[in-house]
This record gives sequence, C-alpha cells and structure tokens, in this order.
Amino acid sequence: MIDPQRTIKKVVKFSGKGLFTGESVSLRLNPDAANTGIKFIRTDLPNRPTIPASVGFLSDLSRRILLKKNGAEVQCVEHLMAALAGMGIDNLSIELDGCEIPAGDGSSRIFTELIKDAGTLEQNEPKKIFAVVHPITVKKGDTSISALPYDKGFLLSYVLDFDGAFLHNQCYNIELDEVNFMEEIAPARTFILSKYIEEFRKLGLGKGVTDDNSLVVHEDGRITKPLSMTPAHLRFPDECIRHKVLDLIGDLYLTSVTLRGHIIAFKSGHALNALMAKKIAEVAQ
Repeated sequence: MIDPQRTIKKVVKFSGKGLFTGESVSLRLNPDAANTGIKFIRTDLPNRPTIPASVGFLSDLSRRILLKKNGAEVQCVEHLMAALAGMGIDNLSIELDGCEIPAGDGSSRIFTELIKDAGTLEQNEPKKIFAVVHPITVKKGDTSISALPYDKGFLLSYVLDFDGAFLHNQCYNIELDEVNFMEEIAPARTFILSKYIEEFRKLGLGKGVTDDNSLVVHEDGRITKPLSMTPAHLRFPDECIRHKVLDLIGDLYLTSVTLRGHIIAFKSGHALNALMAKKIAEVAQ
C-alpha cells in the first residue's frame, strides 16, 4: 500500500514571541500542492522571499536551527518541523512576518493542535520515503548518530549523558507514529543547562524565555523555571530527553523525506542532527 502525501485542509494562524529574539511574530499555515514540500515565506520582507525547509539552506546552528536563502532567514524551526514530521505533513506554505517561529509553550504541542484544527488532506502523490538500507553514522567528539535498517517503521533511540552532572544518564526509545508523537513527544518543553545561561545573555539570546516555555537544569539535578527559579512542574519525569527526541525529529525532517529506519543518537544536538540530515539527504537523492 502506497502512503499518500498530505497537506492541511484549511488555513490556520498563530501569533506569539520568538524564544531567542523575543520579537512578536504572526504565523500562517497554508495548504499547498503535492510535491512542493515545506517552505517558509517572509511576508515582512520585500518580494516575500521563500526559504525551503531543507538541509541545503542550513546556516547558524548555535543552540537552534536557522535556515537562510539570499539574505532572508528563519530560525528556531525545529519544534514546528517536528510537528509536521510527527503529523505526516509533506506540503505546506508557512507565512511569517518575522525571523523566528513563535515559541508557544516551548514544545511542539501548539503546532500539533494547529494541524489537528486544520485537518489533514491526502493528496494524489506518494510520500517521498527513504528506507535505510545500509548503516549511516556521523560522529563528533564523543557524540554520534547512526541510522540502521528497520523494516517496521521509524524507531528512535536517544541516550542523554551530561558526563555525570545535571541529570542521570537516560535512554529513551519510541516507535514513532502520529498518536505516539502527539502524546509522548510533542508536549516536551525546551530546556537549558544552567552553565549556558550567561553565554545566552552575552549573545543577546533567550529574550522570549518565560517561566512557561522553558526549563533550567542545574548541575545538582534541580529543574526550575528560568525566571523565578522556582521548582518546575514536569510534564513527564524524563521531559528533557523527550525534548531531545523532539528536536531530533524536527531536524531530520529537513531531509524532505519520510524516514523508515532505526535512529540511534548518543548525546546529539542540533549540529550533529543537521549533519546526519545532510548525510541522509545525500543518500536519498
């Protein structure tokens, strides 16, 4: 049975502030034709430049994903891209009047809710599926990601290890489908290790951080809200590793294909995720 491509049935909108810039941005998700893929349109710039959601346009990877084409850019796309991957959306035009995707609550939940509200529409073209046949591995220092053959669908395994500090070592596995994504991954919020807070301040980043959209993990294992520094209520006991999986899903969807295989990630972040996405895109051509 051939899996058809999907878009959404109707236009949906959302507004909010960017996590990094703190700037207010309005987002509009539009249905699009088969085989057109996911693309961002900067409505605030002359001639409304389009930036494809593709590894070919990756730019700065400092703690988030940034795409750039001919001077126009869009950043922090990973949570929205994860929602599109998890909900099986292949074709979409995303209009925004700023440079950053609104943060929402720091997870993918608002984007899955938008897609559910819009409804999905099957299209008369097959999905672009890439099934891993031969192992693919990328490494950087002591971090790595491997893609292995797996004939049952899309399995993700993540190992979180902060070298004995912050959180205990954790391993998380999930056989990804739409229901699992919405219930187990989409609600997991972004977090930062306390040792990086000053670095973010010096770089002028994190201006849109609130007590509701982010978590801070301290070296002694405490997890607090970022502004009040009061104890945070977690949505899952292992919310942080689930967010790492969320980021991985979003980053890998920049391959512009639906993956079939087993992804095993050890201590990976956006930079290594992007490197694996590039490798997969090269093989999938």
